[in-house]
Amino acid sequence: MARKKKHPEHVNHERWLISYADFITLLFAFFVVMFAVSQVDTKQVGRFTESFTDALEWQVFDAKGGKGFMPADKKMQPMVGQSAKPVGKSVLGRSPQLQVDESALAQELKQRLKTVPELKDLKVIEYKGELILRLPEQLLFQSGETRVNDDGQEALSAIAQALKGRQLEIRVEGHTDRVPIRNLRYQSNWELSAGRSTSVVRYFIEACGMPPEQFSAAGYGEYRPVASNDTSEGRGQNRRVDVVLVTEAAQGVVAPGKTAESAAPASSTGN
Repeated sequence: MARKKKHPEHVNHERWLISYADFITLLFAFFVVMFAVSQVDTKQVGRFTESFTDALEWQVFDAKGGKGFMPADKKMQPMVGQSAKPVGKSVLGRSPQLQVDESALAQELKQRLKTVPELKDLKVIEYKGELILRLPEQLLFQSGETRVNDDGQEALSAIAQALKGRQLEIRVEGHTDRVPIRNLRYQSNWELSAGRSTSVVRYFIEACGMPPEQFSAAGYGEYRPVASNDTSEGRGQNRRVDVVLVTEAAQGVVAPGKTAESAAPASSTGN
C-alpha cells in the first residue's frame, strides 16, 4: 500500500501577535494600577495622619517645599480632613486677645509714659491696627553703637512696664540715615540697624522679663526714611528705633519703601 505524501509545513508569520497581545495586556494593567494609586481618599489620609500623630506625637506635614515629619505641636493647625477649628491662635497666627482698642491703648500709653523724662521725645503713631512708639537714636545709642545707653535703658524699662501683661505682638525695627558706616564691627547700615533692633529686643526680654514669643526684630538700614536725608534734621529723624505694637490684623499694606508714618502723616501724634 502506498504511503500518503506529507504536505510541507508552512511557516506561521503571525506568531508575533501573541507577544504583542501579551505586551498590550501588561501595559493596560500597568496604567490601571497607576490610576488606582493616584486616587487618594483625603478623608482616609486625614484619619491616618491624625492617628499617626496621636500615637507618635510627630506631625506629618505637606508644605509647598515637600513632605516630611516634624515634632507635633498641639496648637498647630488641624490635619487634612479635619475641621479648621482655632486652637490657641487664629488662622493668621494672631491671638484673639490682640483685638483691642487702638486709640484707647495709645492714650493710655501717652499718659503713662509722659511722666518719664527720658521719653519726652517719644512719638506715638496710630496706623491701621498698629501703634508705633518712635524712639530717636540719641535716646538709645551712641553714634555707630548698638549697646543701649543708660537713658535708653530707663526709657525701655518704662515702656516695658506699660506693656507688660498685654497680649500684643511687638516688632522692633531699626533704621539709619543715608550716611555710610564702615568700622571694625559694622560694614553697612543694614548690620547697624539690625544690631540695634536686636539689642532692644534683648533688653526687653533679659532685663525687663518680657515673654520672648511676643517679639520680632528687623533692620531696614537707610531704606525707609521718614524725612529727607539732605539735611541734618532729616537725618536725625531717620536714625530711629520703632517699637511697633500690633493690636489687630492690619487692614492695608504699606507700599514698599514707605513706613506707616510716611504713608499716613496725618495719624502721627506726639507724646
